[in-house]
Amino acid sequence: AAAAAAAADVSDGSPPFPFLTLLVSGGHNMLVLTRGSGEHTILGSTLDDSIGEAFDKTARLLGITQIPGGPHLERLASAGDATRHKLPRPLSKTRDMGLRA
Repeated sequence: AAAAAAAADVSDGSPPFPFLTLLVSGGHNMLVLTRGSGEHTILGSTLDDSIGEAFDKTARLLGITQIPGGPHLERLASAGDATRHKLPRPLSKTRDMGLRA
């Protein structure tokens, strides 16, 4: 996480502390608070898949074979009815601080 946060393009060469980094990788995702150089706190992380993997799996369930699935799902969603289905909120009753909506 520290290397990913340090790799951000900052125009003057030093990031303004504190800052948040949303690390989205091919495996897992993390939200990291950086208070200073080398001072990182992971605020939350995914429990299983990365965001991209979740989109790809959802796309496959809908019969979309192109990867990445996210752009195809976005096109379908823009033409959909956001109120048609009430979706569950997984882990909404837990105090675990993993990333979730």
